[in-house]
Amino acid sequence: MTEVRLKTAAVTSLFKYYPLPEALRVIAEAGCDGVELWGGFPHAFVEDFYDGQRLDAGLLASCRQLVADAGLAPVAYLPEQCFYPVNYLVDTAPPFDGARLRARSVAYFERAIEVAAELEFPLLVVTTPFWGWHKSNGGFAFRGDKAIGQVSDVLGGLARAAERRGVVLVLEPLTRLETTSVETLDDLVAVLDAVASPALAAMLDMGHVNVTARLLGRDPASYFAEHVERLGGRLRHLHVNDNKGDSDAHLLPGEGNFDFTAACRALKKAGYQGYLSAEIMMFGPNPVPPMPAELLSRTFEQVRKVWNA
Repeated sequence: MTEVRLKTAAVTSLFKYYPLPEALRVIAEAGCDGVELWGGFPHAFVEDFYDGQRLDAGLLASCRQLVADAGLAPVAYLPEQCFYPVNYLVDTAPPFDGARLRARSVAYFERAIEVAAELEFPLLVVTTPFWGWHKSNGGFAFRGDKAIGQVSDVLGGLARAAERRGVVLVLEPLTRLETTSVETLDDLVAVLDAVASPALAAMLDMGHVNVTARLLGRDPASYFAEHVERLGGRLRHLHVNDNKGDSDAHLLPGEGNFDFTAACRALKKAGYQGYLSAEIMMFGPNPVPPMPAELLSRTFEQVRKVWNA
């Protein structure tokens, strides 16, 4: 088995009630090697780096310096895309113009690529939205189409922009509760193969795999191992969290029923070179100070225990 060094990071979304410097301090004190910067207010929302149509060089430099001063490696930039008004698959959405909403959503990611490049974060996380509605008999019908072709077209264009800026997009499959498109391993591979760009790779969320595996009637541990094997070198990043297989709860490792030991074994066997980035639920009591520090400490205590076993 190839010797693989554990590299840890944390998504700053857990610290949404913290100023960014304090969030970075706590992440560093938890022993993390790097940080996954959440592109949400008040940390690094895409639009806050722009002064009209131009990037604010001073703000970007200040943000880079905060990360450097914390002693953390810049791992990935995660522009918020599940809770903010971003949906590049939206069709008709009266009273608004669907085409205009789609164009605005794509432009949001184009601007995020520029931010990631200027902040010197090598990876940018992308997902697929939830839509599936169509006009039917004077009303609407929900069909939940995968829209793999449309997704591939959008991400293909974004990948070309990312390649020009030296950024790699990492596509994260979501669960059926969050997307109508890229959810399964087959969905993910279909888009990667269709785009066929060095600037589009894959990432996994352990909790998402757990939910989707159970929906498909698969064993989550073996389904995760299949992801790792089929993706090979295209797997560039991982989110660490847990759930009970019925919802995307983003619990701490060990609080749900995902086999984290088997997952780590599969990663080490494959020689995985990326980070394990903790993405813990950012709602309820979790983000209220000082809870995030305790949650992160418990998360990485479990991660290191299992990885080094």
